[in-house]
Amino acid sequence: MTGAEVSAALPSSSKFSPASILLNRYLLILWGALLSTAGEVLLKKGATVAGAGPAVLGPLSSLWTWSGILCYVTALVSWLYVLRKVPLSIAFPLINVVHVLVPLGASIFLNEHVSLRRWAGITLILLGVIAIVKPVVHAEEKL
Repeated sequence: MTGAEVSAALPSSSKFSPASILLNRYLLILWGALLSTAGEVLLKKGATVAGAGPAVLGPLSSLWTWSGILCYVTALVSWLYVLRKVPLSIAFPLINVVHVLVPLGASIFLNEHVSLRRWAGITLILLGVIAIVKPVVHAEEKL
């Protein structure tokens, strides 16, 4: 089946177009959170493997650091699009899922220890994010 045949088989509603999926504001919030998390992990890696040079500028010689900066810039572009489409009072609490993702990324990719007490706090944050998302999803289903 060619791309044109697949497109013809899908309903003509914009809900199913690839662009509408890629520009889904809630997926972009998640994408921004993942990019911010990657940026944090990459910046930490860049800061710890920094070559010789001034203590402040040393990390700028690392490809890890520049990769982290690129993640941040991409997350910023995504965030600006989200802010055009979603009220800040909803978007900001949702992007705070980074408070869950960063410790998870640090644990997985940097082998940092995250205490049980910290995981308990992270769980509370995640429950708060869910409490915000649920009514928003329910309200949008009615539209």
